[in-house]
Amino acid sequence: MCGGGGGQAPDNSAQIRMQEEQMKLQQEQMAMQQEQANAQKAQYQEQLAISKAPPPPAPNEVAKAAMAALEVPMAENLRAGTGRRKLRTDVTSASLSIPGVG
Repeated sequence: MCGGGGGQAPDNSAQIRMQEEQMKLQQEQMAMQQEQANAQKAQYQEQLAISKAPPPPAPNEVAKAAMAALEVPMAENLRAGTGRRKLRTDVTSASLSIPGVG
């Protein structure tokens, strides 16, 4: 009657491998999404903690008043050049002598 051999099942191994690879890829993507969600949640928690933190203390009254540097006690002794001539040991005369300049 019919001249066919028994029916063989078609080879689906390539499709099965492809589905397994797709499943692995989806699992990796889901893991990456979970990591991103965790990072966003941590960042949100940090920002929330910063926004709910009490404000820093007000500055001291002294800090609000501007003060010239020269009004600081002992400022006249701290100015650049004051008293340095007395401490120099290489100067023997009152004038500056530059070697090689006549």
